[in-house]
Amino acid sequence: MNARKFDTSFFGHPAGLAILFFTEMWERFSYYGMRGLLVLYIYTSVEDGGLGWSRLEAVGLYGWYTMFVYLMSIPGGILADKYLGQKRTVMLGGALLCLGHGVLAIPGMTAFFGGLTLIVLGVGGLKPNISTMVGGLYQQGDIRRDQGFTIFYIGINVGAFLAGIIVGYIGQTVGWHYGFGLAGIGMVFGQIVFIWGQKYLEGVGDLVKVGTHADQNRPNYFLDLVKQPVPLVVTLILMALGVYVATQQSLGYGLILMSIAPFLGMGINIYNQELSKIERDRVAVLLLSFLIIIIFWGAFEQAGGLMNIYANEKINRVTQTWIIDLLFLLGVLYFAYMGYRKMQSKAEYYHYWLGGAAFLLVLGVSLKFLVFTGSSAEIPASVFQSVNSFFILTCGTAVAAYWANRKRFGRESSSLFKMAIGTIIMGLGFVMMAGASVEASAEPYGKGAMIWLIMAYFLHTIGELCTSPVSLSFVTKLAPAQYASIMMGLYFAATGFGNKLAGLIGESAQPEPIEVHFQMDDEVMAKYSSLKEAVSEDKDFTLNTQIFLDDKKNLVLQDVVVGQEVSPIIQMNDETKNRLKDMLSEESVSPQNPFHTIIRFSKDSEAKKFGANKGDGKDYDGDLLVDELQNRLEFKTFLSITAVTVLFGLVLIIFLRKLKALTHGVEEEERDMVEEKAA
Repeated sequence: MNARKFDTSFFGHPAGLAILFFTEMWERFSYYGMRGLLVLYIYTSVEDGGLGWSRLEAVGLYGWYTMFVYLMSIPGGILADKYLGQKRTVMLGGALLCLGHGVLAIPGMTAFFGGLTLIVLGVGGLKPNISTMVGGLYQQGDIRRDQGFTIFYIGINVGAFLAGIIVGYIGQTVGWHYGFGLAGIGMVFGQIVFIWGQKYLEGVGDLVKVGTHADQNRPNYFLDLVKQPVPLVVTLILMALGVYVATQQSLGYGLILMSIAPFLGMGINIYNQELSKIERDRVAVLLLSFLIIIIFWGAFEQAGGLMNIYANEKINRVTQTWIIDLLFLLGVLYFAYMGYRKMQSKAEYYHYWLGGAAFLLVLGVSLKFLVFTGSSAEIPASVFQSVNSFFILTCGTAVAAYWANRKRFGRESSSLFKMAIGTIIMGLGFVMMAGASVEASAEPYGKGAMIWLIMAYFLHTIGELCTSPVSLSFVTKLAPAQYASIMMGLYFAATGFGNKLAGLIGESAQPEPIEVHFQMDDEVMAKYSSLKEAVSEDKDFTLNTQIFLDDKKNLVLQDVVVGQEVSPIIQMNDETKNRLKDMLSEESVSPQNPFHTIIRFSKDSEAKKFGANKGDGKDYDGDLLVDELQNRLEFKTFLSITAVTVLFGLVLIIFLRKLKALTHGVEEEERDMVEEKAA
C-alpha cells in the first residue's frame, strides 16, 4: 500500500494524482470535444455535412446519450468491485473509448451510432473508477482529499478547455469528422499515460478480496431477491411498470425501468443485510444528496444542448480580434502574477500557475496568427464550451481557498452546504440567459450580446466548483469501503439522470416544428427569382418571413428580404394550417403587428441521391419556427430553471443540520486532523 503513505511529490499530493490527472485530462479532452460538436452536428443540414435532424430531435438524442454515458457507471462500478478492480476497469474503459472515438470519425449512420455506443461503454468503465482511485490515494481523514479532488477537477477542465477551442474549431470549420477524429487522438494519449504510470498507483484501485469465510457467507443478492419479500415486491413492481411503459408509451423509458429493477432489489438487500447502522445512515445521506446532483446537472448540462444551440443561433458571436487578444493577455498576466506570488511565498505548486501563463501565451499567439487574422471574427459556437473550463482554471484555486478558510475559522463549510450554495449560484446563471433572451427578442431575428453567455458560464462555473469536486469527495468519505465503486457508480448514475433531465428541459424549450413543403413551377420560379439559384442547384436554403392573418383571416407569409409574398409556394396540410391560424389569432397577429418565422428547407435526401427532377423546386421539406414564440419559450425555460435550482438549494440548507447528523462526524474527523497539525 505504498501509494497510501504520506506522499507529497505532486504539488503536496501523491505522485499517483499526476497520473490520474493527465489520464482524465485527455479523456475529458476527447469527451468534451465530441460533446461540443454533437448537437450542432446532429441538427446541421446534410448540405453542410450534418445529419439534418430537427433541433428537438438533436436535443432529445443528446439527453439520451449523456444519460447512458453516466448510467453505465453502475455496471462499471460493479465490474470493478466484484471482478476486475478499479485499475483494470479504467484500462478497459480507456481502450473502448479509443475505439469509439475512432469509429465516430468515420462518416455514416452505422459508424455514428456504433461510436456513441462504444463511448457510452468506455466512459461507464473509466469515469466512476478513476474518480474512486483519487480517493484511494488518501487515508481516511486526510484534509488533502478535497484539495486533491479539486486538482483532479482542474485536470478535467484543462482537457475540456483545449477541446472546446481545438476540437470545436476544427469540427465546425474544417469538418465534423476531423473534429471527432481529433478527440480520439486525445484519448489515445490518455491511455498511454495511464499504462505508463502504473508504478505510481501501486496499492490503489486493486481488486479488494474478501476473506474465504466471508466469501462463503456472503449472500447472492440477485438470487436472494426471491427470498426477501420487500426487495422482491419492489423489483416485480418496477419490472411490471417497465413492461407497461415499454409496450404502451416509450420503449426507452420502459427498458430503463426494467434495467433498474434488479439493481434496486440488490441494493435493498445490501442495505438491509450487510451494512452497519452508521453505514446505513451515511448511505441514506448519499442517496438524498444524489437528488440535488440530479437537479444540478439537469440545469448545468444545458451547456451542451440548449445553450449550445442558443449560442449558435441567438448570440452575436462577431467580435473585434483585439478583444480576443486582450482577454488572452489578461489571462497570461493573471497566471503569471499568481505564479510569482506563490513562488515568493515558496508554495510547492507555483509551477502550475507559471505553466498556465506559458500555455495561454502560446495558445493566444497561435490563434492570433493562424485563426483570428483579420480585424474582426465570428467565434464558432462550440468554442464557447471552453469558457466554463477557463473559469475553472482561473477561479478553482480561489474557490477552494475560500472554503478552506471558512473551515479554518470554524464557519459552516460542510460538503452538503457547499453543494446547496453551488446549486443556487449555478441557477442564478440562467438569469443571465434570460437577459440574453430579452435582448434577442427586442427586434425580429435579434441576437443577444456575448457578455450574457459569458456571465452565465461564470456563475455556472462558481456553482460547479462548489458542488461537483466536493460531491465526488463526499462519496468517497461516506461510502462503505467494500462498495466504494458501486456508490460512485450510483453518483454518476444520478449525474446521468441529470443529463437526461437536461435533455428534457432542452426539448421543452424547442417548440414542435411546423412541417411545410416547398412547391415551385416555372411560373412561380420566374416570380420568386431570389430562390432560383438555390433551387436550380438543389441547395438547402432558409427563408425569413413575416407571418400574419390578413383581413379575411387568410394566412400570409412574406419574405422579409425582398418583400414578396411566398404563401403560394409553401404548402402545409389543413390541420397544420388551422393550428397555425388559431395561434396567430390568439396572439392578435396582424399586418401591422406581424410575427416572424424562420423556415429551413432541405432537398429530400432520396431525390438528391438519385438525381430525380434536378432543379425543379420540388421535393423540398422544411420546418417553420415562429421567432417570437421561440424567444418567449426560451425566456420562460431559463427563469424556470433558476426558480427550481434556488428552491432545491434552500431546502437543502433548511435540513442541513439533520442530514449532517446522519454522517456521524465524518467531516469533523478532518477538522480534528487540522487542529492536531496546528498544535
